Amino acid sequence: MFDPRFKKPTLPFNPQRRATLKKAGIALGAGMLPLAASLPYAATQAPQAAPSAAHPAAARTARYRRYNASGSRIGLRMLDSYARAVRAMLALPPEDPRNWYRHAIIHTLDCPHGNWWFLSWHRGYLGWFEQICRELSGDPQFALPYWDWTTEPKVPAGLFKDVLDPNHSAFIPTARDFESRLSNALANAGYWTSPGGVYNPRSQYGQLLARRNRFDADLMFDIVTDPSGRMFYDQPNARGVRRERPDFSAATVEAVSPSTIQAALAAPDYPTFASQKSSNHATMGGFGILEGKPHNSVHRCVGSRDCNFVEAQGFMNDMLSSVDPLFYLHHANLDRLWDVWTRKQALLGLPTLPNGVELRTDLPDDQKSPQERATDYYRWARELFLFFVDGRGAAVTKTRNEDYASMAAFDYDYEPGAGEEVVTRAASQGRRAVTRRVFNGTVSSKLARPGQPASASVQVPAAALEQAVSGGAVLVANITLNFPPMAHHQPYVVILNGPDDPSGVDVSSPFYLTTLTMFGHHAHAGAVTYAVPLGEKLGQARAAQAQAQAADGALQLRIVPMHATMGHHGHDMADMEPAELLAVNVETY
Repeated sequence: MFDPRFKKPTLPFNPQRRATLKKAGIALGAGMLPLAASLPYAATQAPQAAPSAAHPAAARTARYRRYNASGSRIGLRMLDSYARAVRAMLALPPEDPRNWYRHAIIHTLDCPHGNWWFLSWHRGYLGWFEQICRELSGDPQFALPYWDWTTEPKVPAGLFKDVLDPNHSAFIPTARDFESRLSNALANAGYWTSPGGVYNPRSQYGQLLARRNRFDADLMFDIVTDPSGRMFYDQPNARGVRRERPDFSAATVEAVSPSTIQAALAAPDYPTFASQKSSNHATMGGFGILEGKPHNSVHRCVGSRDCNFVEAQGFMNDMLSSVDPLFYLHHANLDRLWDVWTRKQALLGLPTLPNGVELRTDLPDDQKSPQERATDYYRWARELFLFFVDGRGAAVTKTRNEDYASMAAFDYDYEPGAGEEVVTRAASQGRRAVTRRVFNGTVSSKLARPGQPASASVQVPAAALEQAVSGGAVLVANITLNFPPMAHHQPYVVILNGPDDPSGVDVSSPFYLTTLTMFGHHAHAGAVTYAVPLGEKLGQARAAQAQAQAADGALQLRIVPMHATMGHHGHDMADMEPAELLAVNVETY
C-alpha cells in the first residue's frame, strides 16, 4: 500500500513537475548557501543576485563560524578550545568511540580519496568531530579553525603547542603501546560481523571487506606491522615537520600557491572540482586539482617524505593521518574552498552538484522514476557513510552522502581566506556558459624511469594557448598513470617542454610543471588520472625560450621520478617498478 506520508509518484517527463522542481531547486540552493551579512562577501551569497528585500535568505547567518587558526584573536582562542578537546579525547577509554585514536581510525577504515566523494565524506567527518570537540571542550561556541596554507605555507606556530603536536606525551608513544591499548576495543567495536550473517555490501562490514579489512587483525597489521609501510609513527616522529623548520618545501609552496587555487576554483562542474567519478567511495578514479595538488602535497610534506627527501615520518603521510591534530585544520581549509567554489558557481549560474539534481525528489528509492535513478546526482547522493559518531559517541542517523552536500548540515560558515576573490569577481560577471575543448595527446615513451622519462605530446591550437596565457581561459593537462603496487610511494615530476636532459630541472625552473604525489598506500595500485593546471607554467616557459612548444608545434610533457631530478640524486631506485604513462590530454574551459 502506498504510504500517504510520501508524495504521489508522477509520470516521467511531466513538464509541470519539471518546472516545479526547478523552482524548488532554486529555493533550496539559496537556503543551502551559508550567508553572513556581517562579512565583506555577504553580498555575494544569494545564488542569482546581491542581497535585497527580494532575497530575504541573504540575511541569514550561520550559527557557528570557522576562523583562520592564525589570522585573528578568535582563531587563536578556538585553538585553545581545540587543545582542551584533544586532551579530553586522548583521556577517554578506548572503548568510547570518541577516544582520540578510535575517532582517527574512522578515517583509516572508511575515507575516500581520488573520487568524487572525497569532499563530502570529509565534510561529514569534520562536522561530527567538531560536535565532539564542542561537547568535550566546554566551549559551546567552538568551531573548528582552518589552516590557510596559501597565505601561510608552513605549519602554524600554534599547532606545535601542547597536545596540538602529536609528539606530546599525552599521545601514545609507540606502535606496540597502541596495539596493547587498542586491540580489545577494536576487536569489540562491532565492525566485524555481517547483520544476520548475510553479506550486505551496504553495511559496515560490507564496506570494510571492499577495502580488504576482514577482521580486526587486518587493521592492526596495517597500523603497526606492515613491512611495506605501517601507519603508526613512533615518537618523536609522529609529525615530520618540526617547530625549528616549519616551512614547506618549494614544491609544496607551488602546490598551494594562489595560481593553483585559482585554477582549482575555475572548475566548471562538480566532478572536475571534486575529483573523478568512481564506482564506490573505496575505489579511485583520479584527482582534481584541489585534491591532487594542495591536499596530497600538504599531507606528504607534513609527513616529511617530500620535504626531507629521505624517509616518510609522521602520521600525516598515510591513512592514520587524523592522529595529527593538524589533519582537521588542513581539511577545514579544503572544505572552505569547496564553499568558495559553490558560491562562485551559483553566482555564475553553473552547476554546484552532479548532473541530475534538478530531478531529485523526496520519494523512497523504490518509488523514484527511472530518469531520477539514472542521474549522476542519484548515484553520488545515495552513497552510504556508516562510521561517523556524534558528540555523545552514538552512531549518526545521517548516513547518506547527500546529507553532507551543504554546510547547512552543521550550520557553519567561514571567515574569508585565500580564493575568496573569485566570488567577488563572479558577482560582477553574472551568469555565463562554459565551452570545453579537449585535445588528445600521443604517448611516445610509456615507462617513467630515472634517466628515461615517460613522454607525451599534445597538439594544442596557438589561439587556445594564447588565451590560456593571457586571456583568462584555464588550460589543464590530464595525465593518466598506471601504478604498480607500491610504486606510488615515489613522487613523479612533470616537465613542460624544456631541455632534453631533465636532471637539472627543479621547482625554480620555468619548465617544472608539478609534482605528482599519492596520499596513503593501501588499495591504490592501478590507473589514476591527475588534473594539472598549465596556464601560468606555460607563460613562464614561453618567457624562458623563444618557442614554448616542441619542434612540431606540440606541447611536450615528460614524467620522471622525483629523486632522479630536482637535485636529489643518489637514491637507490634499482628495485622500483616504474609507473606507466597511459594517456595525456589537454582541455580548456
